[in-house]
Amino acid sequence: MLVTADPLEALELGQRVRIDVLVDDVKLSRERPLLVERLRSVQPEVRLVRVVDPEDPCLPELDGEVILRRPFSLDELENAVALALKCEPSMQ
Repeated sequence: MLVTADPLEALELGQRVRIDVLVDDVKLSRERPLLVERLRSVQPEVRLVRVVDPEDPCLPELDGEVILRRPFSLDELENAVALALKCEPSMQ
């Protein structure tokens, strides 16, 4: 498991190591669309767990993406990651 709150650091990590699932907090990552797009240009098979607020409108899901609404338990996070791993990866 790799942890960073910095989108640029996540991209740098994506250049060096395989990332199976990216857990991305939409609230914290203003550069989210750019982060996911750039990471998938290097690793098209990466899956995504997108953490959103309960009041956020339904967002369109990307291929290989699971939505996880806050607040959530560790079990719910674990289940979301497992579900993301079962998704077909994005090949865009």
